[in-house]
Amino acid sequence: MKITIRMDQLILSKDLHWDLIEICDKKFQLKKARENNANGLFSNENFSAGEEVFQFNTKNIVTKPSYLTVQLDDHKHFSLDPDFLQYMNHSCDPNIFMDTDQLRLIALKDIHVGDELTFFYPSTEWEMDQPFICNCGSTRCQQFIGGAYSFKPEVILQYQLTNYIKRKVREASKAL
Repeated sequence: MKITIRMDQLILSKDLHWDLIEICDKKFQLKKARENNANGLFSNENFSAGEEVFQFNTKNIVTKPSYLTVQLDDHKHFSLDPDFLQYMNHSCDPNIFMDTDQLRLIALKDIHVGDELTFFYPSTEWEMDQPFICNCGSTRCQQFIGGAYSFKPEVILQYQLTNYIKRKVREASKAL
């Protein structure tokens, strides 16, 4: 059975209405969308492009991914600590880069109080545990997010990527 979904039928992330759930670590607001009960992480401070937003930790290093883990290597995935970071949503025009070498979040552009914090999931994931149809609404929207492997090198290399993903892209390019 083939399922067809038109992009104009999706509720775009930018069109959601959010309610505050709690303040996390003074820097972040955890919110829930009224339309679909999705959670999102928003900034409670202003950050300049290039600025370190937050230092995080790893926990539960595992060999098999889940939709909540972040990839470090071929068979090494971790859960984010603190837990509220798992609510950072995907965008094809992200404002956060997740540096898995230095365990920090970096602002890719100026971020203002109330902005949703988003990162490009394929910047850390070679193959997504749960691929999905993107509804970020960005003009850069890639529409389907399956992991870095699913993009042509000229597309994926437009994004800031972890060293692991850069290495995988180089390896995959050599194999062509």
